[in-house]
Amino acid sequence: MRTIIDRDVIVVGAGPAGAICASYLSKAGLDVLMLDKETFPRDKVCGDMVREGIMKHIEALDAVEALDKMSACIRKIKLISSAGSEAVMPFECYAVPRFYLDKLLVDTAVSWGVEFRQGCTVTGFVKESGKICGVKVMQKGTESILRSRMVIRADGVVSEKADAAWIGQRAYFKGIKFEKSFSKEQYDAGGIFAFDDKEGPAYFWIIPVGPDGVKRGICNVGMIVKGRDSHKISNLEQRMADWLESSEKIKTLFENAEQLSPWKFGRLVDVNEERRLVKDGAVFVGDAAAQIFPLLNDGLSAAADTAKAAADAAIAAFDAEDFSEESLLADYDNGLKKQTDDEVKLDKLLMESMHDPKVMDKIVEKLARK
Repeated sequence: MRTIIDRDVIVVGAGPAGAICASYLSKAGLDVLMLDKETFPRDKVCGDMVREGIMKHIEALDAVEALDKMSACIRKIKLISSAGSEAVMPFECYAVPRFYLDKLLVDTAVSWGVEFRQGCTVTGFVKESGKICGVKVMQKGTESILRSRMVIRADGVVSEKADAAWIGQRAYFKGIKFEKSFSKEQYDAGGIFAFDDKEGPAYFWIIPVGPDGVKRGICNVGMIVKGRDSHKISNLEQRMADWLESSEKIKTLFENAEQLSPWKFGRLVDVNEERRLVKDGAVFVGDAAAQIFPLLNDGLSAAADTAKAAADAAIAAFDAEDFSEESLLADYDNGLKKQTDDEVKLDKLLMESMHDPKVMDKIVEKLARK
């Protein structure tokens, strides 16, 4: 085992939270090394909706133009209740597969001066006086110790053991045909968000993705369910199959559709896990920080907000030469409290329905009468 020279910050994980945090840190002049066990680009289960919460960070890091070219622009969402009522609401976001988004964010980090090592597995953490001061990594059969003054843990749900509060699945299809008046072209696309209350609330979506999403009917099709009883993959597959057969309108959308990828499954922990944001000298961001409350604030926006707040706290620590857990946590927590999400109208309606499965039916019926 060999020891590598010190860095200011090592970021473990190159997903959106890790890449955005690394970008902000390097932009501020810190020496940043970002590690990930995967080789990019790589796939990630997600709804693929890039909303205002993360867009403000992508804009701050000068990556909007590149994102715009690879995305569909969603302008409206059709809500479908479990009773079959429909209503259309204004709703804006970019939609791009995570395969491309995450690669864009990694490339953005590198453009800001971050050194990125992929295919590099973190096997443990180096501690001195009870605090993390580096990582042990395995790459191409060689184990090394990489030392740093701070470690940012963006290593996802597996960062600490916890039961997933949410589980979902997603696949890509092509040939899905929306009405032309509803989903017109790349910069005027429409998607579907549906609700089902059989055996507890579940949410389904059909979202055009990428620059040819509308033209070729390329869509992200998926669902998310809350509760440990929903963790069996076979239950999810059957529930999705039942929903796709739930109405003639949905079935018509898929008449000439072709599934492009197998169903992939993912899980989320949320704010109810109450994980510590700073622990043993490491700062947690993204899924590792468990700051997501699905549907109330989308996962990508929550990840980006934690990334910025953690980066600001780390920069302040370097400026003050104060890396104490108390100081880092105070700055990090204050940064999170300043984050806001302007697109919460639809989310609040959806959250209401989680507590009472009949609420969504009433909401959609009321909207449909307007």
